Amino acid sequence: MKLKSLLMGAALVLGAVPAMAGQLTFWHAYAGQQDKVDFINFALGEFAKKHSDIKLDVVAAEQSAYKTKLNTAMASGNPPDVFYTLPGGFLNAFVKGGQMYALDQDLAQNAWRQSFLESAIAQTSKDGHTYAVPVDVDSVVFWYNKALFAQKGWAVPKTDEELMALAEKIKADGEVPFALGNKDSWPATFWFQYLEMRLKGSGVVASFVNGDAKATFGPEGEKAFEKVAEIAKKQYFPTGFNGMSDQEANMLFLNGQAAMMLNGTWQIGASADAPEGFELASFAFPSVQGGAGDQSDVLAGVAASFGISQKAEDKADAVTLLKFLTSKEVMTKYVELRKTMVTVKGATTEAAAGPVLYAISNGLVSAAGHLDSFYDTAMPPAATNTYYTSLQGVLDGSVAPADAAKRLEDALKTSK
Repeated sequence: MKLKSLLMGAALVLGAVPAMAGQLTFWHAYAGQQDKVDFINFALGEFAKKHSDIKLDVVAAEQSAYKTKLNTAMASGNPPDVFYTLPGGFLNAFVKGGQMYALDQDLAQNAWRQSFLESAIAQTSKDGHTYAVPVDVDSVVFWYNKALFAQKGWAVPKTDEELMALAEKIKADGEVPFALGNKDSWPATFWFQYLEMRLKGSGVVASFVNGDAKATFGPEGEKAFEKVAEIAKKQYFPTGFNGMSDQEANMLFLNGQAAMMLNGTWQIGASADAPEGFELASFAFPSVQGGAGDQSDVLAGVAASFGISQKAEDKADAVTLLKFLTSKEVMTKYVELRKTMVTVKGATTEAAAGPVLYAISNGLVSAAGHLDSFYDTAMPPAATNTYYTSLQGVLDGSVAPADAAKRLEDALKTSK
């Protein structure tokens, strides 16, 4: 197989270069970060060895630039044959435009569909059809320094009441209970979503996105905003957290100035430079007394997926590429190189993942009643903006919880 590394320059602004017979155009966003580059180089190198009859024209770009380029290509009617895509609203826009090839028949063959976590497949499906294969999944948990907890005699909380009591104790000790840097708006969303999940249940935003006329956050939405506002009012977050970056908040956590951090499994990589003696550990978001949701549910979203354009001329070869990229062998290497959970069953091995990630994958995620995808990526863009601004307003006291809940529900009902 011949690999052509193409720069996404002016010649590609309007779309993909049409593939010749025996070729596929393949676009991905595994660029600009060494672990991503290492993975894609491994995967495509192995593909070249095993499928020398299939030639790929490869285009790579960093995530932000990639999204713009792909949107331009799709809008111009010149999409790549096989490409990286985000789940949720990003993918659904292409589905709505009739631009995605439905993978249902291919997934039904040789138990391909059964090789994935069904909860992950659900995040790349719409209206009963699957339009992309999910690759990796990030879950959100509470992170803490096990050594610090042992030194202070702090116990890991299992209920919301225990969490708040611990936060008060930590604050009294002169430390910040929860690291949070919400400058980019998304970090605080984990708090609201988990509270809504515990109070009402998973799948709320998915119901809106799927057009369910009965979809609602219910009174639980206002209550979730109230709880977030209360945490901020009690000064359990760092001073100036709404203007602090996620990286700055992480430094507070790693340096022992903040005791806990609600963050994704990427925290493992973000803790690589922790000082000597720092022992990263995690615990599940605590249960909320009286909550109607399944208290074992985990906030976990598919972070990346691969799909095929409806315009691809050689869909059989395109499917061959997708099957290879999502094979257990390749996905286990993904875990090893990127220290990220994957959606293929049995690929997140302890040897590849390491003890911290493996414990989350094999324990918390496997035992979850449901995996609820990230609200902000699942929502249409206009609703996401409303979500961000409303939550930031609740946190700084400029927006009442009831108003925030109404704004968000209205935005989801009217956004396309």
